[in-house]
Amino acid sequence: MVRVILSKKHNIKDQIEIEIDVYDTPTAHKWIKLLKQTLKDKTPIKKHVSHHGWIMDQSRTLKHIVDELHMRVDSINNFNFAKRAWELQDKNVKSDFNVDLDLTIENLIDGKNFNIDVVNQLHDKFVQLEGAKEVDDTVSVSPYFKVAPPDIRWHISKLNNLAHELFHWGEEYKRWHRAKWYNPEIHVQYYTDLYEQYTQEDDDSFNLRYEFGKVFVADGTVGKLYWDAFNDEDDHIHNEELFAPTHIIPDFQIYLGSTQTQEDRKIRETQYWKWLYDRGLRDHEPALTRVGKPWIGEINLKPFGNMQQMSVIKKLNGYNNIYAIIVDEHKSTYEWTMSEEEIDIQQHA
Repeated sequence: MVRVILSKKHNIKDQIEIEIDVYDTPTAHKWIKLLKQTLKDKTPIKKHVSHHGWIMDQSRTLKHIVDELHMRVDSINNFNFAKRAWELQDKNVKSDFNVDLDLTIENLIDGKNFNIDVVNQLHDKFVQLEGAKEVDDTVSVSPYFKVAPPDIRWHISKLNNLAHELFHWGEEYKRWHRAKWYNPEIHVQYYTDLYEQYTQEDDDSFNLRYEFGKVFVADGTVGKLYWDAFNDEDDHIHNEELFAPTHIIPDFQIYLGSTQTQEDRKIRETQYWKWLYDRGLRDHEPALTRVGKPWIGEINLKPFGNMQQMSVIKKLNGYNNIYAIIVDEHKSTYEWTMSEEEIDIQQHA
């Protein structure tokens, strides 16, 4: 069992616990081994990526996300990449980089709709700044990221985090206005290079359905997986920036959204094949490999009693700080909050 201790961001003593029952599968065994090692090593956690799609959380509103995004973009746009490259005698950067997008709330929200297209453009800017690469690729960083000092690298990384956070916020905003329901997630990610290769025995762990309370392995690719780009309706990402899942990492995600029916799953699968065909990828083997999400466990709902799913979400709402992770005798406590960025900047040195 994995125990995730959440707290309020401004009161870490106000806590709530989620228990995860881990499956008895090859993928889950590999994952829990990596997670235990991560806890044993006291690896820092990425506080800034933990909660996605929590549109009712007043401590992290759309305005908070957009204001932070403007700050990160301004820092990047005001940095002189060309001068820095000249100082380092790096000839691969000839000019500065400019993130020129209308990222105002007024441009993002139009009544009950949300401008997902501009969010995908933002993510594409991030990929250009850092470089598309898989988990085990430490070479394919962009010239901009290579010459950037740690604080600017951190701002670049935050573009990715904020793009994903903004995308999920927008999707759930639309869903709430359409169906009075939203699908929040909790993401647990680490600053680690631990991984294992997926093998054929892991293929059965991948599932196209989403079910309330399921837990799956996250992905550390810079760029996007084919399945994720399809779900994101990303028309800006290039085919060469798309990847198949190749590595099991300690990171994981807890899905707290609605359960899809088998009919919904079949419809999405058909739409995915059409998306591949339109991109000229219908017979591209990597795009057909390990499609969906690799399930490794599910949350134990017994501590929540007879609560309905939306009541569970409401109970967890506002507990948006990961305070501790516990697996057997292994425990790591993370007593800082996402507003304290010293650890993040150090990790980008």
